[in-house]
Amino acid sequence: MYEVLTSEQTYKKSLETLEKQFINDNLFTCYLDEFPDGPDSILSNIHEIISVNKRMLEELKSLYDGKVTVESITGIIKSFVDHQFSSYVTYCANTSDQQFSLSQRRLEDSDFDMFLTGREKGLAGQNLQSFLLLPMQRITRMPLLLNAIRKKTDDNSPDKEPLDELHRDVASIVNKCNEGVRQAETRRHMADLEKKCEFIKIKKQLTSFTDKPDRLIIKEENVYILKFKSGKMMGSKINMWLFTDCLVIGLTDPKNESKIMLTEYSPRQLIKISPHFFPPSSYKKKLEPERIFHLQLLSPDKKFIIQCGSANNKAAWIEALKKKETENEDETIYEEWDVPLVQAKHHYEKINDDDLELAEGEICRVLKKYTDGWCFGQRESDGQQGWFPMTFMVEIDSDHAKYREMIKKQKLLDKLANDEKAAEFFSTMKKD
Repeated sequence: MYEVLTSEQTYKKSLETLEKQFINDNLFTCYLDEFPDGPDSILSNIHEIISVNKRMLEELKSLYDGKVTVESITGIIKSFVDHQFSSYVTYCANTSDQQFSLSQRRLEDSDFDMFLTGREKGLAGQNLQSFLLLPMQRITRMPLLLNAIRKKTDDNSPDKEPLDELHRDVASIVNKCNEGVRQAETRRHMADLEKKCEFIKIKKQLTSFTDKPDRLIIKEENVYILKFKSGKMMGSKINMWLFTDCLVIGLTDPKNESKIMLTEYSPRQLIKISPHFFPPSSYKKKLEPERIFHLQLLSPDKKFIIQCGSANNKAAWIEALKKKETENEDETIYEEWDVPLVQAKHHYEKINDDDLELAEGEICRVLKKYTDGWCFGQRESDGQQGWFPMTFMVEIDSDHAKYREMIKKQKLLDKLANDEKAAEFFSTMKKD
């Protein structure tokens, strides 16, 4: 328990050094004002982080004036986790951009770099970047400190359950921090990728990877499109990216490997896959079906045979491309990128605690739908989630509704085509 206090004290001293050497320096502030987003480009919400540390340390120190117990320490940390630690999630999500902006500026601005180098002298080899990483390092160490206390707490102790709950809550905060970092790094990768790509062939559907804040790359790989003709096989190397809301295919320019021509685009709703591949009977050479799958884009209707680098890569693509499934026949689960939108026809007053009260005209995203007429969804205005009866709602225009109709049309066309093939086959049989 003592280590919780001492480590927080050490953390505070490091933050004070950051304040003294950099944040409170007027010239440093002047340099930061020249950044596109001002001081926030580098400091983010560091002032909130410093404030949280000071207040939590004060409350922990107050315990040592009286009786220190696991319950008292747990209670203080729990209070800050519930109401203050969201500041860490915000800060960590900005860490990647923060480090990149700072490194770039030091390379481009020799005066700024010389100023920082001067301020960094006497800091035991540490630089500004390492000080700005302190909050990330601190929050990721917190579960380890709590786990050490858990191991020393008897399983039958009344402190065990609250301590376990606190450990789970802190671990959840750390997961959100790590996810924020991952998403930020993915967005930077997308921005760099966008600079290499030519959107001319798909400009009606897509002109940028970064135009939607919630779009991320889910999976990417260089794969081959296989084509079979007259007993021969041809393979073309392509780039394939699965984003949160769409699939994009591109070809690397053979004359300039730093350029990629994007050739195919499809919303995720209009993708069909089949993991089973059987080579045509006319092709006699050995293939590896465990690396190959069928990909169909429904609008316009295009079919591809995709060969991945390995069986594991194929399995990962199939898993990423398939829609959510449920064993409950009465339940329909919608993907985050393919939700119906509904609007309240009348005011719905909540009956149960987990219901979602809705004013007339409010719009909701349907996340789950059940055959008994109830839905679980998210209110568009504030993100609040809960249950509501579909009898109070009416579906409105959305991508989900538009693509659902396109899929129905494609199924009808496929059926007509199959009927025509069947009719032609039986007609041939009769002639014979």
